[in-house]
Amino acid sequence: MKRYRPLAILAGAVVISQMAGTPAGHVATVLAQAPQTFEFFVHAADAAGKPVTDLRPEDVVMSENGVPQEVAKVERQAVPLKITIAVDNSEDSAEALVQYRAGLAGLVDGLPPDVEVTLITTAPQPRTVLRPTTDRTQIRRAVNGFAPEQGRPRFTEAIVEFSERLQREARDRRIAPYVPVLIMLSTTAVEQNSYQPGEVTKAANFLVARRARVNVIVMSTRTGQATSSETINASMQGVISMPIVKATNGRYESLAASSRLSTLLPEWGKDLATLHNRQINQVRVTVERAKGGELQNPRIELARPGLDGVVTIDGHLP
Repeated sequence: MKRYRPLAILAGAVVISQMAGTPAGHVATVLAQAPQTFEFFVHAADAAGKPVTDLRPEDVVMSENGVPQEVAKVERQAVPLKITIAVDNSEDSAEALVQYRAGLAGLVDGLPPDVEVTLITTAPQPRTVLRPTTDRTQIRRAVNGFAPEQGRPRFTEAIVEFSERLQREARDRRIAPYVPVLIMLSTTAVEQNSYQPGEVTKAANFLVARRARVNVIVMSTRTGQATSSETINASMQGVISMPIVKATNGRYESLAASSRLSTLLPEWGKDLATLHNRQINQVRVTVERAKGGELQNPRIELARPGLDGVVTIDGHLP
């Protein structure tokens, strides 16, 4: 009897079981109803962790109640990262400008050359200073080109407007799948915000549903500002962003000294590069089920020896 390597679909996130012969796990709620033609994504890797993208239909096995279903098609499907950087350029950022530039330059240098980057500033209002591009010369010029401005930062507005942009994109079927990543650098300066709490909640909920990743750094940048994590986290920026970061599987840091940016942001860049490499090395599997409706004890496995993998419904890897 053949032994395959099972991919477990777990509730919430969709993650694999990495040991051959282990149970398949529980089906996520999102899979409760599936059409007769069913699609999912697989990221496979060999024992050394190298992505494997030449899977054939015979390499993927899907069964329901132990009955194999027809794997009709396996095709490469990249789901890349696209990164938006939002920088608090209010007057409070002036003393941290050198660290801003050094950290952002290190982050960009750590990203693969095909990662698209957008840059916005948040004072005196969210403003795009670099439209989406992969041109590293333009990105570096933008990183070195913004300056502190008068006016309060609009941190919350930047989050809401990022969410609204994604909502508009969702109506455009021509846009290929991708993972939106928001990186925010913020001071603890008193912000200005014209949105109501319900609007902010709606925007945050959409970011979660869209599977965006929100990453936030809140820092003290001027002499005399609060330096404890507790005080920084109690700022409006911390209060607003921490639950969003957690819900979107992002990263949050409170910094007492902006000098940490020069090493922290390059670290983030390397981690995002690793995730991007996994995201672009996937296959989309199309299965012709014997019948539609509720999935019946589904089990997804890799038949090729020596491979591990992750299976997701939308190509957004954990």
